[in-house]
Amino acid sequence: MVHLVVLIVTSTVQAQWTPAPNAVKLPDSLVFSTTATVTNTVLTWHPVHQRYYSARVGNATFPLHTWLATGGPSIAQTTAGIDTRGLWYNPNTGQVERNGFAAIGWATMDIDGGLNATNTFTTLFPGQLQPTTQAVGTYDPVTNTVLFYSAGVVQVRSRATGAVLSNLPLTGVPLVSIATDIMIYTGQIGYEIGLLNVSAKQVLFFSQATGIYSGMSQLPAAAVTSTSYRMGYANDRFWLFNSVTKTWNAYCLWNEGCSSSTLPVELLAQRVACHEGQVRLNWSTASEQGSSHFIIERSVDAWDWAKLGEVAGSGYSQQVLEYRWVDEHPLQVSVAYYRLRQVDKDGREELFEVMPLYDRCADRVTVSVFPNPASDELVVDVNKAPENTTAAILELRDATGRLVRRQRMGLVDRQGRIELDLIGLGAGTYLLGVMDDAGHAIDRSAVVIN
Repeated sequence: MVHLVVLIVTSTVQAQWTPAPNAVKLPDSLVFSTTATVTNTVLTWHPVHQRYYSARVGNATFPLHTWLATGGPSIAQTTAGIDTRGLWYNPNTGQVERNGFAAIGWATMDIDGGLNATNTFTTLFPGQLQPTTQAVGTYDPVTNTVLFYSAGVVQVRSRATGAVLSNLPLTGVPLVSIATDIMIYTGQIGYEIGLLNVSAKQVLFFSQATGIYSGMSQLPAAAVTSTSYRMGYANDRFWLFNSVTKTWNAYCLWNEGCSSSTLPVELLAQRVACHEGQVRLNWSTASEQGSSHFIIERSVDAWDWAKLGEVAGSGYSQQVLEYRWVDEHPLQVSVAYYRLRQVDKDGREELFEVMPLYDRCADRVTVSVFPNPASDELVVDVNKAPENTTAAILELRDATGRLVRRQRMGLVDRQGRIELDLIGLGAGTYLLGVMDDAGHAIDRSAVVIN
């Protein structure tokens, strides 16, 4: 018997890293190509567009800048459109979003056809949806929440409604000389929340589940810190802004990951496409020096990635080589993401650009939930289930990941409907998803309970 399992978790847990006692300054830098004064800024990374975006804080006419993944001078500049504070990428919407000063609220940061930031935007929620007028928001895509830090407390707000879900006190270490109204969110379990001790030049980590201090990473003595703004976490790197050189500088906080070393593989082209109900990945290299293998990874949100398979590299080559890999069980979502991870013989790795696929290759499964927001019950519809599928299992979890409901539903002719009892559950954002019996993520949904 084949089962569909409805879960709130994604297909895989993000690679787990631990804090390095001493952070390492990386060669990555983002330079403001302007003669104007640049002071307080915030930064984000778009993993699909492979672009960095930075906004100067303080005025709607202040600049937004765009950089390529390789860094260097900014490639485009425009005005902010609104007085921006926090800036984050939301994989659930595919957009860059932000919070503004005081009662401006939350809005998008629109991107043009050239993948550069523009000064147009769409308001998401108006009003002061933050603990202070200056607070800088950051985003947790797993729980679909926006997080703010102020005076020793992390405020957690629903991205779906803007409402406060909880206030998490941070404990376990004296919070002295902490950069005000700003934090980072890393996604690393147990070390999700990061604060900057300005005078000691340390990044302090706290558990998102408990708020308890869990470790630190010491920045180099030459690192330039600031009491507000001028810091961020983007592309697995910690960034500090130097207003004298007008440069964002990157640091590695982890014992694993975030190496920026250039690996000896020159990627010539890559492509992903549907063909007869399967997904085909094709890529070619112009040269390889010490290449071991390529890892194929897939994601439903361009945030959490699952390994699908491996293809051996050539080792050493000075000619064009063609590679191919087939995903025989594609995700049934409106957009899926693929990427290649190249591994060298000495263990070094390089990630290539994310490839979105805007196509349901087989359109095997449709899952819908309503009403949303809900109160007493949630109706779940499963249609077009895979052949020979006779049952599905529903699981509902709260924002902390705790299982609060689990129920089995039968399917007739690959279809079924069930009413999931919500009585007794507190108001807040809960998560649903879809997974087949092989552990492949198919879909997921955020559910708001009033």
